[in-house]
Amino acid sequence: MFIRFAVRDIGILVATIALWVSTFYTPPGTQLGRAVGILAGIGAAVCAYNLHEWGHVLGARLSHSVYTPARRLISPFLFAYNAEENTRDQFLVMSLAGFLATGIFVLAYWIWMPQDQLAGRVAFRGALILASLTVIIEFPIFFLALFGKKVPKTGLFDGPTVGGRKGSSSDPR
Repeated sequence: MFIRFAVRDIGILVATIALWVSTFYTPPGTQLGRAVGILAGIGAAVCAYNLHEWGHVLGARLSHSVYTPARRLISPFLFAYNAEENTRDQFLVMSLAGFLATGIFVLAYWIWMPQDQLAGRVAFRGALILASLTVIIEFPIFFLALFGKKVPKTGLFDGPTVGGRKGSSSDPR
């Protein structure tokens, strides 16, 4: 089931790399150069977000969590996590894997994104915004689970594009 998301995300990565390479061939300071730089930076930020989501998937798989793959490719999330059927420890592993992926992309972008290029500045700032959203949205839920006894029910991920209670499965294929 996740193959279609992998193909989608590899396609986004390839398109981002193509845009990034094209920044070297567009005249800097022109409208075209700025547009290509902004698109390449946004693409890199989207790739960072995708890495965060794949980190959560890896954590869910490693902890043998129960979850439902997203139903549509346009979903911003790869899966819906089943709070009723998973343990607190499974939730913590799933969460930590996403946090680790976020830490990796922030560090990598900080080290390798060229800040003298528009694409690099957009990518790094986009990664920081995404990491900030992780802290604001996901950390409180994580700490509720860490200091509580069960998995918090957020209800954020029930919807037509993501999943829901019906059809939940630990076998996401």
